Formats: sequence, structure tokens, C-alpha cells
Amino acid sequence: MNGDDHRGDSNGKSIDGNNNNSSVIRYGKCESLDEGTFAFMHWLNSEDKRSLSFTDNAIVLLKFINDKHTILYDTRLHAEVDVEINKGIPYCKYCKEDDCAHVGFAICLEQLYGHRRSGTEERIEDIIT
Repeated sequence: MNGDDHRGDSNGKSIDGNNNNSSVIRYGKCESLDEGTFAFMHWLNSEDKRSLSFTDNAIVLLKFINDKHTILYDTRLHAEVDVEINKGIPYCKYCKEDDCAHVGFAICLEQLYGHRRSGTEERIEDIIT
């Protein structure tokens, strides 16, 4: 086996038993709704919900208007992300998808905080306290 050979099993263990996935980031990929759910749970339990450091939060809430849209900050992409809600269906304008991690985060936010007021902007302080 040469130095460029990275064969291993499906769990990321190399043939010699070492973990090949040391560079894999647990929170931060924008590939699925589940990753957005994990990022939301991590953010919800974070000590500093405003921190834009990836080590603190993969996704951070910037602005929330129930049933309209949610503005997030993706710390891995270093970009603001707008998730628009149209007739109850969320759509990520950044990824141009309806099933990315940003949408998953926004769905969790809507489920937890969306019952408060419809169509009005929520202050971040009211949500995180």
C-alpha cells in the first residue's frame, strides 16, 4: 500500500485500524435535513448562540420571521443564508434546494418557536433566552 492509498471499511477505519475520517466535520455539511437538525440541536445547546465560530456553532440564527423567512449564518461557508417559507414550504435560496441543512435548521426553528406569532419578526434575544 502506498502513501496515497486510503482504503478502509465503511466506518472510516483504515486497514491498519486508524480512523481515516479525522478531517470529517460533524456539523456543517449542507447535504441533508438531518444535518440541519443536528446543527440546530447543537446551536440550541450552545453556550454562545451568537458565536460565528465553527467550533461553537455550524449554523447561527440571525433573523426569524415566522412563516416568512429565516436568515442564518453558515460558519463553514462564511455566508448568510436565506431560507424562505412560501405557503408553508421552506426553500433555501443559497443552496437552491428544499432539503439541505439550512432548511432542516429552519424547520426545527419553525417547529419550536413558530407558534408564538405569525408573520412578525422575532427578536433573537426573545428566542434564545
